[in-house]
Amino acid sequence: MSAHGVPASATPPPPPPATSGGCCSSGATLEMVAAFTAVCLVLYGVILYLNYLYVRWSGRDGVHRTTTDLGAARKRAAGIDKATLAAMPVVRFVAGRDDDEAAAAAECAVCLCGMQDGDAVRALPGCGHAFHAACVDAWLCARATCPVCRARPALPPPQRAPKAGAKAVGPAGRQTDLESQV
Repeated sequence: MSAHGVPASATPPPPPPATSGGCCSSGATLEMVAAFTAVCLVLYGVILYLNYLYVRWSGRDGVHRTTTDLGAARKRAAGIDKATLAAMPVVRFVAGRDDDEAAAAAECAVCLCGMQDGDAVRALPGCGHAFHAACVDAWLCARATCPVCRARPALPPPQRAPKAGAKAVGPAGRQTDLESQV
């Protein structure tokens, strides 16, 4: 017997047998990680799709889908009427300096062509951007904003024709009869 009370002829216990595919083998672990990742990706896709449906049908996406809003949206998207366009002044272009800055400013942003001497040019009231009159008229008939800065032109309020028999204020604050001026 040895000093510790273990017989000397005893051999150490054999090592545990090797596992052949239990829950902790590397192949099973890899399969579980892949299955967990696939489930997470599917759940993420379902959540994204449900969020898309919620935003679309709750009206929070900025698109108005009611039939009553269609007329108002078309009015907002419509351009300027031809009478208002006719009220904006058209001038003839005259080339000035020959530096690069002036040459860049003398280009129509709608058709991307340079302005030549004598071209009909319309400068938008408010922002002051200038374009060929025909180009900007076509643009403003479709959209009521400047092609460069998207600002709405500062248009004067429309003048109403006075009714028959109405009194108009003349010079020095006197009322004049419009019918008598005919």
